[in-house]
Amino acid sequence: MRLELHELTRTMKGNIMEAERELGKWCDKLNLKYQEIAAAKSLDIKFQLSREGYDTFSPYYCSEVTLDVTSKDNILDTHRIVIWECQRVFFGVPTKWNIPGSKIVGDLMDQPYENAALELEGHLEAYLQKM
Repeated sequence: MRLELHELTRTMKGNIMEAERELGKWCDKLNLKYQEIAAAKSLDIKFQLSREGYDTFSPYYCSEVTLDVTSKDNILDTHRIVIWECQRVFFGVPTKWNIPGSKIVGDLMDQPYENAALELEGHLEAYLQKM
C-alpha cells in the first residue's frame, strides 16, 4: 500500500513499528522451530528482521524479513518480504536528490504480519520438500 507524506502520521509509525516487532518475534519462533530440521539436513536456516536507516519516515529507510537457506557458505535459497520502505520520488521515479517537486512516499506491506510469517514458513516448507 503506497502512502504519501500527508498520510505518514504517528499512528502509522506505531503500526509499522508494531509490525516490525511482531515479525521479529515470529522470526525467533521460526528459527527455534526449524533449528533441528536444519541440523539434520546439514543446512543453516535463518529467519531475520533487518532495518536500513534510522527514521521510519526518512528516505531510504527499509525494514524487511528474510529467509536464508545456506549450506557451507553457499546460498541455496532466499525469500524476502518488505515490511516498510520509504523513498523520495520525482514523478514516480525514485531519486536521491531533493529536487523541487519531489515527494516522500512509503510502501507498506498489504498483508497482516501473521500472513507474512506464514508465507515465509510455507516457502521454507516447499523448499525442504524439494530436497
